[in-house]
Amino acid sequence: MMDIATVIVTALLAVLFTFSASIKLLGVSRSLAIRDHLGVKPLHWRLIGVCELAGVVGVLIGLMWAPIGIAAAIGLALLAVGATAFHLRAGDGVGDTAPAVIGIALAIATAALFAV
Repeated sequence: MMDIATVIVTALLAVLFTFSASIKLLGVSRSLAIRDHLGVKPLHWRLIGVCELAGVVGVLIGLMWAPIGIAAAIGLALLAVGATAFHLRAGDGVGDTAPAVIGIALAIATAALFAV
């Protein structure tokens, strides 16, 4: 049985990446503007959204089987590291880069909590 901290951090991670994936996959205009600003190809943008959703499913399964949760959380952390790099390359400030950095922190915390 997972403790309450694990459940809360995992839920926050799942909400963040479900939102991120949804705006990519639904083609929300603000998301498309970010995609173009970052110089990401449309197909890659959609694939990132699919990977984000797969990671969300994985961390939620991790609440029942920790090894899957750890792997999924690491995958989400890596996606967020990539997002951070793209934002920094584009010269974005803290406000635009913060969601990706928060994603890294939540994903690392989730993986660590699953590991204990």
